[in-house]
Amino acid sequence: MAGTSLGLAQHFSNISDLLSFGGGSAVGLSIGSSSIKLVELKKTGKSWRLLHFGIVQLPEDVIVNREIVNSVAVSDHIRTLISQIKLGSKNVCTALSGTSMIIKRMSLDVPKLKDLEGQVFWEAEQYLPFDVSEVIMDFQMLSRGKDNKTDVLLVAVKKSVLDSYINSIEDAGLKSKVVDVDFFALQNVFEANYPSNPNEAVAIVDIGSSSLKLVIVHGGIPIYTKDSAIGGRNVTAEIQKQMSLSYADAETLKMGGQGGPMPQEIGELMHVMADNLATEIRRGIDFYNASSSGAPVSYVLLAGGSAKIPGISKVIEDMIHLPTQIINPFNSISYDPAIFSQEYLNAIAPIAAIPIGLALRAGQQ
Repeated sequence: MAGTSLGLAQHFSNISDLLSFGGGSAVGLSIGSSSIKLVELKKTGKSWRLLHFGIVQLPEDVIVNREIVNSVAVSDHIRTLISQIKLGSKNVCTALSGTSMIIKRMSLDVPKLKDLEGQVFWEAEQYLPFDVSEVIMDFQMLSRGKDNKTDVLLVAVKKSVLDSYINSIEDAGLKSKVVDVDFFALQNVFEANYPSNPNEAVAIVDIGSSSLKLVIVHGGIPIYTKDSAIGGRNVTAEIQKQMSLSYADAETLKMGGQGGPMPQEIGELMHVMADNLATEIRRGIDFYNASSSGAPVSYVLLAGGSAKIPGISKVIEDMIHLPTQIINPFNSISYDPAIFSQEYLNAIAPIAAIPIGLALRAGQQ
């Protein structure tokens, strides 16, 4: 793990001595429960250009509860990706999420800033569900008042989980220079592609195979995060059971890939799923509104593979009563139309959000 940072400082400042990405090339590698995504961007002036995007599906049970249980398979699938893409850099930024990770905003009374780190880590122990010797911690100071009240954002992750990701990546021939957090990657891609308004907050929701990740951003700070074990795999399994299909055929049916009208029972299952997802999102936004002094949420952006389910954004919008749309990580990122068609970019937009956010982090120098 030598040379690797949790990367939290990178999110809020221009500190760059932890990075060594050369030639203007920045690589983001997202290891999810059902797939691995890789993005390479290149700096052109003050903007970024898409060079490569690749995705490879993972077999079931390679990653369980967002922890790697078959590191050999993960490394093999990363190798498959990089054999198809001629990367300009072997240094990557990747990310973690799940129950092995704790994200906590804390307000501390710290008379002397030189004592901040010790006090943060001492206070953090009460929030950790694991022994402190088993975790890696990082933090970033958000603000400091004249009364010595200091707001910090703490990130803690189980060392064994962090090591498993780093080892799998390095066994595939890459170097994990920064390990970030999925929530921060979502914020990064949002801020790079959408205008900032200090009078509004935005909810960014990644609906993955086995999780729903919600981050509410206001004023450049991730004020609230929520990670729920609900995702697209739940409804795929239910369709598989109801229709006696293979998992792959059930997934195709869920995504509307068979053409023709959707069977009524499948439509009902899809509506129940959308209701469940919307309920989770609504709960998170309600909690934020009740507990934060930040601006109200103005709209919702959806990312992740299950955001592509036909009609899901409309169902969620109707239930939470907020404008809802699929995130577009290519609003401010250029590309070669001879390589990437608009139709292709529209298709990959929600699943490319996190790896693009990671590549942008890699490129902060």
